Amino acid sequence: MTQPASLPASPTRIGGYLPAAYFGEMEEAFRRAEKNAGSARDVFLDFDGLILRLHWIGDSLPAQLLPTLAHLQVPDQPAADYTICCWDDQATGSVLPPPTEWMMHGAQRSILPILTNERFQTFYVGWLPSISAIDLESRTAYCCYVNASSLLMYEVSGPLRGILNAILNRRGMQITHASAVGNAKGSLIFAGAPFSGKSTLSVLALQDGLNYQADDLCVVTEEPQPRSLCLYNIAKVRQDMRPAFPELDPVFQTVQEEGESKSFFYVHQQAPERLMKSAPIRAVILPRIVDAETSHLEPAALIDTVRALVSYTVSEIPMAPGRGEQILIRALGRLPAWHLHVGRDNRQTLRLIRSLLDGDDRNHPATSHV
Repeated sequence: MTQPASLPASPTRIGGYLPAAYFGEMEEAFRRAEKNAGSARDVFLDFDGLILRLHWIGDSLPAQLLPTLAHLQVPDQPAADYTICCWDDQATGSVLPPPTEWMMHGAQRSILPILTNERFQTFYVGWLPSISAIDLESRTAYCCYVNASSLLMYEVSGPLRGILNAILNRRGMQITHASAVGNAKGSLIFAGAPFSGKSTLSVLALQDGLNYQADDLCVVTEEPQPRSLCLYNIAKVRQDMRPAFPELDPVFQTVQEEGESKSFFYVHQQAPERLMKSAPIRAVILPRIVDAETSHLEPAALIDTVRALVSYTVSEIPMAPGRGEQILIRALGRLPAWHLHVGRDNRQTLRLIRSLLDGDDRNHPATSHV
């Protein structure tokens, strides 16, 4: 008796086809943009040994987005680990239909779940607006800006964060909503709510001679000894804090968006020798501005660091559920943490920061979670 042929695998539901299909639409739109523009430009970045090829259409995008990545730029490479293709929809006349409301149903953190699976991740930031997607198998990504003539500081200071984070997650790294400074012994990362003093402390530390990694977006690894890494080299402060930095006044640029002014400069242009690409993390600091003359430290519980670091990272960085949070929680479980009650005496605050970096325990309790 003839044995029946084995049944075919169950057909993939329509949802299984959508991520690949939408990624194909993005690829077609990019090819049209490339053809319409008639020119393209390649820039190569080296981030911790990871080679990225940025393939730009037009001049507006690289002029706005490359300065904060310039410290990673290297000469043209024979090959790249990932290629990211970027274009301006309006300037190139290559229309990419935005995701429908149905595609965005249940969307969180700017990631579109219906257009995302283990291979493809798709991001939509409607208020920029920008659409980006990555194929983690082919190691190719596309990013379309609807109108890149004048991008918001959100993107100028932290470009391509969804795509870059998807790539870094595969290497046990997570873009994190935190500032970071350090010295030859390691780094401190400052985490917490907006207006808690993270950016101000990082720029004060830079001005005081410490090395710089980030003012509000750094990369954290999940290694046995977690590291912090410098991805974006911009330094920003609120306009009302600018008088605290008289030495930097000549280099500040100012931008005003939605009634708020911010001053900024690119560290690689002003102090390239003080950009610290990678360092072992000495501790996590949770700052809070208080009405006191001097600052003081108190040990922080692990739950406090998770709340401060993970919750605000989730709100800032588009990411697939689970992976990034796991990286951060594993890293935090290996690190000491402190509440830093920030008083008015900046010099004394900086001495506390230096004592933590140098491992000086004479002026504060033992380094541990409580």
